[in-house]
Amino acid sequence: MPGGAVQVVHFGLGPVGQGIARLVLETGAFKIVGATDPSPHVAGRDLGDVLELGRRLRLKVEEDPARFLKKASAHVAFVSTRSSARDVVPLVLGIVKKGMNVVTTCEELAYPTPSSAAKFKEIDKAAKLKKVSVLATGVNPGFAMDALALALTAPCASVNRVSVTRVVDAATRRLPLQRKIGVGLNLAQFRHAITDGLVRHVGLVESAYMIAAGLGWKLERVDETVDAAVAPRDLETPFLRVPAGSAAGIRQSVRAYRNGQLAISLDLQMYVGAEAPRDHILIDGTPPVDATIAGGLAGDLATAAVAVNSVPHLLAAPAGMLTMLDIPLVHSFNEGELKSAFGTRKR
Repeated sequence: MPGGAVQVVHFGLGPVGQGIARLVLETGAFKIVGATDPSPHVAGRDLGDVLELGRRLRLKVEEDPARFLKKASAHVAFVSTRSSARDVVPLVLGIVKKGMNVVTTCEELAYPTPSSAAKFKEIDKAAKLKKVSVLATGVNPGFAMDALALALTAPCASVNRVSVTRVVDAATRRLPLQRKIGVGLNLAQFRHAITDGLVRHVGLVESAYMIAAGLGWKLERVDETVDAAVAPRDLETPFLRVPAGSAAGIRQSVRAYRNGQLAISLDLQMYVGAEAPRDHILIDGTPPVDATIAGGLAGDLATAAVAVNSVPHLLAAPAGMLTMLDIPLVHSFNEGELKSAFGTRKR
């Protein structure tokens, strides 16, 4: 690697952040030079212990992200903290001002929507000024319900409608995700949590706008609904008890319209005990495409992999705020691509 390994830092070491850090180490092409997470279960510990590597890395996880940022220096920063752009944008801007490229799993930054366009422009301006790139990605949004669907339109001479259904059994997923989809809440609690914006998957609207942009469609209206998937019997996860009649998770849908017609349908069923997990993409086009990934894509691992596998394209891309539409098709990690990109983009 020209000039040594690509140096990285990690902001956020929850399950997804830890997955990213493990993959970073497994590639052998990166060097972790720092990490921060305020959680008392993580802060102050050696990163090797946090990642359960069976060996120490002699890197202490810093408790205070703001203090860590002041001294952080790397080629790439991975940010795996929150889903909300409002929460993540200030941190991303601070990292950019330090001259670091950023990969974040913040779902609301996956693609600009009418409500987030101003934040994208702010990051884009700052990144171009510092000549670095910022990309928000993951498995959903970032791949399963948008980039993959767009890739499957390649053999179509024309496309009328894109429909994506993702069914996920939440029973074995991480506790923060189970809480985010309302697992175990009674239905009154679930309705209040929906009203307060506390229960929902973040990213379906962003995926709809990404698909539309990729196909050159102008959307007239985007509607989103979130309902409870009700437990038919008593259920349990490694973390939570789910009484019969309570919420086992969510059924969430987005419908996007153009020229007065339904153009994009996105349906996410994510609940404990979901039957036949799968990712199903149906392209109503010429010719039509009907593709199913039986069992579905593994959420946390896939998110970490997409984030790490995107780095070569991130470093090769022009400076600014990027989306998955702005970089070549992401594939499994290729160290040769990283070397080439690193040779042209040094901090």
